[in-house]
Amino acid sequence: MSDGDFYPDIDLLEENRDVGGLVKALEHEEYIVRKEAARSLKKVGDERAVVPLIRSLKYESWQDESPILTSVREFSAEALGAIGDRRAVEALIQSVKEDVVEGVRWRSVFALGKIGEGDHSVTEVLIDALNNDSWVVRENAAKSLGNLASIEAVEPLISLLGDKEWRVRKQAINALGKIGSDEAVKPLLRLLYDGDADVRRNTTEVLACMGDEAFDPLMYLYMCDDWQIRSKAAECLGKIGDTRAVDYFIDTLCSKRKEDRNHHVRGKIVEALGNIGDERAIDVLVDVMDDDDLFVKRKAEDAIIKIRLKSYPGNYNQFNTNSISFYYPEDWTVKTVVSNEKFQGNNPDGSINLLIFRKSNLKGITFEELIEIWEEIFETQNIILTGGNTSKMGNIQSFLMFGDNLKTNKMIMVTGYLLKDFYYYLYFTMKSDITLEDQEDINLIVNTFRILM
Repeated sequence: MSDGDFYPDIDLLEENRDVGGLVKALEHEEYIVRKEAARSLKKVGDERAVVPLIRSLKYESWQDESPILTSVREFSAEALGAIGDRRAVEALIQSVKEDVVEGVRWRSVFALGKIGEGDHSVTEVLIDALNNDSWVVRENAAKSLGNLASIEAVEPLISLLGDKEWRVRKQAINALGKIGSDEAVKPLLRLLYDGDADVRRNTTEVLACMGDEAFDPLMYLYMCDDWQIRSKAAECLGKIGDTRAVDYFIDTLCSKRKEDRNHHVRGKIVEALGNIGDERAIDVLVDVMDDDDLFVKRKAEDAIIKIRLKSYPGNYNQFNTNSISFYYPEDWTVKTVVSNEKFQGNNPDGSINLLIFRKSNLKGITFEELIEIWEEIFETQNIILTGGNTSKMGNIQSFLMFGDNLKTNKMIMVTGYLLKDFYYYLYFTMKSDITLEDQEDINLIVNTFRILM
């Protein structure tokens, strides 16, 4: 019986990882069988299939008459890349140079990026492929050069930053980021203004990874008066996370200059300060909560919480309902008692207990009157008031009161938050001799508490 009379069960061969059977199918008279065998060999990924796959990758002009044989070569290139055997390098290079089908060439280029590390001939052919007429080939050549971290490719990749196809520019940016050459910083800065959002985003990420090398050029851009340039520079500087930028950002937020009042610039600065995480920024960010622009105010609130989270030494979870949000220590238990009205929590040994209440029937009661009410509550419950303060962050007024309960020998701490008609208070009961770690746990909850609207 000839091969043409026998159709192997490719799925079964793949399931059984029958490499011998799949290799035999790769040479079947029916081209569709060869195609499915090549596809399966990619999934199986066995080195015993390398030589047969090299044969099935080879292009000959008579194959132009069969689209299925094109698919055979495409899957063969993918399979050789997946297997990762360097014996395939020469055949893949030949495929890049000679195959007339774009799909085979770019797959061969991509495969070389997986197996060509340290091979100068691979780098050469990939650099040459950067000039290919097909943008898909150029895109994958850039990707492969990045995977191989070929320092020889830096200048050709820089030239590719001007490619008319955004996908090619994007991969050139990523490749330069993986290689990490200082030489690429200035050319990359120009792409912060690229017309494609993906290109701009990738440029920002790559510059952030370059750290010190990108700091001075980005700071130079930040000092200009163009709001778009300043916004992108601030975003990059925030992702780099260099604290040298903090004082410059704070000065801008405090400035009355028209150029410094642009809400896009201020929003990106605030976001950057949150990413950097320096506590020096907290006070000015609290002031920014009074900004007229809602975008800037929300960015400031997020940044403050980010900074406070970075100062917490342990792990934490987020408690989030449609009414409130806060972070709490990972080993605490927090749950809802009454939806949107009452919540409770405690630390592992139960020495600190928390109740959170929402009060909504307070129309006509001022913030000052709320404090007086709590002072009376303390007095009637024999709680000696030992300290407290008030603060304002944006539209939220808050107070803190703490004291000693003479009956229970417990310490009481109450924090209240008033936003329009929304009033929440956090009531902590704890042992009088709390540790520094206990205080940090409490601060985490209090400092990240938000009323959601």
